[in-house]
Amino acid sequence: MKIFIRSFIFLLFSEVSLFNISAQKPEPVKNVIMMIPDGTSTNVLALSRWYKSGLGYSRMQDIDVVRLNIDPFICGLVKTHSSDAPIGDSAPTGSCYATGVVSQTGYIATYPEKTDHDVVPVDAGSANTPAMTILEAAKLSGKSTGLVVTCEFPHATPADFSAHYYSRNKYDFLASQMVHNNIDVVFGGGTDYLNQDEKDYLLRNQWDVITDYNRFKSYSGAKVWGLFAPTYLPYELDRDTAVYPSLREMTEKALAILSKNPNGFFLMIEGSKVDWAAHGNDPAGIVTEFLAFDQAVKTVMDFAEKDGQTAVVICPDHANSGVSIGNMKYSSGYDKLPKNEIIAPLLNCKSSIDHFFKEISARERSADEIKKYFSGYMGINDLTDSETDSLLAGLRRSPGNEDNLKKVKKLVTTIVTSRTCIGFTTTGHTGEDVFLAVYHPKGDIMTGVIHNTEVNRYLQQVAGIGSLADSTKKYFCGHKTLFPEKEYQCVFDPDLPVPTLTVTSGKTKKTIRLKAFDNEVVLNKKTTVPFHTVFVYIDKNKEFYLPEDLKELIDR
Repeated sequence: MKIFIRSFIFLLFSEVSLFNISAQKPEPVKNVIMMIPDGTSTNVLALSRWYKSGLGYSRMQDIDVVRLNIDPFICGLVKTHSSDAPIGDSAPTGSCYATGVVSQTGYIATYPEKTDHDVVPVDAGSANTPAMTILEAAKLSGKSTGLVVTCEFPHATPADFSAHYYSRNKYDFLASQMVHNNIDVVFGGGTDYLNQDEKDYLLRNQWDVITDYNRFKSYSGAKVWGLFAPTYLPYELDRDTAVYPSLREMTEKALAILSKNPNGFFLMIEGSKVDWAAHGNDPAGIVTEFLAFDQAVKTVMDFAEKDGQTAVVICPDHANSGVSIGNMKYSSGYDKLPKNEIIAPLLNCKSSIDHFFKEISARERSADEIKKYFSGYMGINDLTDSETDSLLAGLRRSPGNEDNLKKVKKLVTTIVTSRTCIGFTTTGHTGEDVFLAVYHPKGDIMTGVIHNTEVNRYLQQVAGIGSLADSTKKYFCGHKTLFPEKEYQCVFDPDLPVPTLTVTSGKTKKTIRLKAFDNEVVLNKKTTVPFHTVFVYIDKNKEFYLPEDLKELIDR
């Protein structure tokens, strides 16, 4: 029995996966677009259709429901998880799409450590080493690259495609790599995470750095970082359309810029805050964030169908919150519940719960003010005296107390969701399969139940870039292996603000000096030489991971 189980696991994650429905390799295309609605459970699709019908969109023939832009392209499900757990975190699940490596919580495009509860085979010898991403490989093949997100740019998913580290929280390490990875277009939030050295690097190397929406609208250059908020962008429900671009607008601009490259492009687009709204159990927030993402889907599919040389893959990295149409309040009578009772409470919400809570907690409020805010923002006109008193008591205890603020926000969420028939099982991620949508100009698509590693394999095939595993060996070689101490002198200084490595060749006496999370080498203390990949330092391993070409630079 144990032999059978081990054999099954081997087959599951080998090149010939049990989940691979078609053995036919897809035809490579010029452009590849990956779209990720972060944390979107499949139930969100149905809820979004009903919500959209309530907005007065045209109906599907005589049926009182509308289609989403993604609907014609849905073709299967993705089994997505971490290396050691069935329920995945955004960092490893997004990393798997980017690298083909199943990793563990917090890991950004980095091989996992072996545990005693792994659900996939894990090579302990590769622990904490970088894995080449599809974006990095596309760039090396001559394609342009881009990231479009609604979160801060070094957040888990965008970092998954353009940086490497075992902790998603090390924004300084991730941001530096993303800057030095020479991505042609980055749109999203996060001016707080772009330091002056990084901004200087971009400007010195002909990137435009813009933070103004009007300048964004008129921009027609070739390389740009557009960051429109100190951290993340507002929820769609809260977005000031005169100040912040929509995901659709950022997508349109990225396509216009990247499509100028005759060699093609790779673009990752994330609807980042579906996940955030799901964590907050905010049903209107979830739906409106997904519908904003669905507008970007239309933009992408219109481009792809007109272009004829573009493949598109759309799938969430994981599900979130166990959101459902129906809850315990409607455990009987659910089959007689009118559509209006399902969607009207969501349509009445004029802001996200997050924004609403910030408004009511900004200063001391009276009972009448609290009720007025619930009526105006959430469409709730029946707030009880008991609910009002509980909120006021909580708010009085909350100034400067984060724990109390969280409790009051949870109470607000409970009040809002209690007026709906939407259910939630958790404020965390969930482990069900997520939907898959694919477009290919020749119809070469994945169908059925696909493993998350196969999504990456498909991206490699349609991009025509070769093996990411081979590229990893070439561009992320450990410095102790690349520069053996019999032939080279390596001086490593981990105590500087940025860990630094100096290498001297015993044969040529040439010296190179490089910094972690950078891409520029100083040769013989005077000449700066740029490289096409970043230098990754992993303190757990006490090792730099470097391109093999460095050896040629110091030896020739």
